[in-house]
Amino acid sequence: MVFCCVASGLASLVIGVATIVVQEPAGSQAAAAATAPAAAAAPADAAAPAPAAVPAKSGVVGEKSAAAPKKAQPDPPGWVQFLPLAFIGIMFYMILLRPQQKEQRRRQETLGSLKKSDKVVTTGGIVGTIADLSQDGRFVTLKVDDSTRIRFLRSAIHGLLDDKSESSTG
Repeated sequence: MVFCCVASGLASLVIGVATIVVQEPAGSQAAAAATAPAAAAAPADAAAPAPAAVPAKSGVVGEKSAAAPKKAQPDPPGWVQFLPLAFIGIMFYMILLRPQQKEQRRRQETLGSLKKSDKVVTTGGIVGTIADLSQDGRFVTLKVDDSTRIRFLRSAIHGLLDDKSESSTG
């Protein structure tokens, strides 16, 4: 549960960073907006020269004028927008799919290695000892009591019963 919260926090952090990287700085938009009205106000007559814009002087030495256009940063490549989605996909695989595949593989190995006299637990919670395995391998006969034998599908076996849990309950 804690790991899911941490993964969610990391995903939102990556999305926030990618959003900042993808957006243009506000200063470049303001500079573009400031130069657009000056160009639109130019006279339509091509013979008349347009007056040159003179930057206002603030009187402080070394301070740049506010009207000076700032250099626009180049747009990032298009694949940068897909980084958060890729990160979420990787986290989904690492948190959900990979552990499930490991558990499924372990279960298949356990079911494949069943033999007579193994103590097992079924998915319904029945505890017994394997008395017989069918020829085709689909069915398992469990000895539940001295006189009780039950036939199950092999896939209904949950797993092997370890001796520690049986001795603590009985």
